[in-house]
Amino acid sequence: MRRAAKIDSNQPELVEAFRTLGCSVLSLATVGKGVPDLLVATQGITWLVEVKIPKGKENAKQLEFAETWQGCRAVVRDLAGVETVVKTMRLTIK
Repeated sequence: MRRAAKIDSNQPELVEAFRTLGCSVLSLATVGKGVPDLLVATQGITWLVEVKIPKGKENAKQLEFAETWQGCRAVVRDLAGVETVVKTMRLTIK
């Protein structure tokens, strides 16, 4: 039986920041196996986002997932990171 998913303490604040910037956000924290914490979408563009506290490090499963994932993925640690990811996502819109 899987334990309840542990989320980083800053995740609720960062989820709210994504939503304030007009993004849809779905938590994937219960998936485990190195899958990033959030599925974030804006204007038809979707990224996987790993949330970490400012000095947090990705674990081995997360690093392995990142190496093999062929889609867009980011690590976000703070509000500035949220803004950067959203701007980058929107730059890919044609």
